[in-house]
Amino acid sequence: MTDQPLDLSQLESMFGDDAELRQAILEEFANSATPYLCELDEALADKSAEGVKTLAHKLKSSSRTVGAGNLADVCESLETAAPNQDWQELNQLSDDMRDALDQVIAFIRSLG
Repeated sequence: MTDQPLDLSQLESMFGDDAELRQAILEEFANSATPYLCELDEALADKSAEGVKTLAHKLKSSSRTVGAGNLADVCESLETAAPNQDWQELNQLSDDMRDALDQVIAFIRSLG
């Protein structure tokens, strides 16, 4: 695993070495990922295991696409843990996901 929150080679393998396109995709990811946090907060407040699982799955998929492997791994853990309804664990994983997402977004902003 890379020390950076994003592996840019993932996007390069799909779209070539077009830095402008890569940055546009990453900006779209950052902008679309943020509302997921509101959905996650609602699912946790409602103790909706299905909501947590669905949200984690969506963010996991898009994270893998842009090369945010650590974030995707945390989302996968959250998705897998949701059916157990261990709300203490889910809240901790939610915090871990937020931290990983913050790192990815900061990295994306540093590229622009």
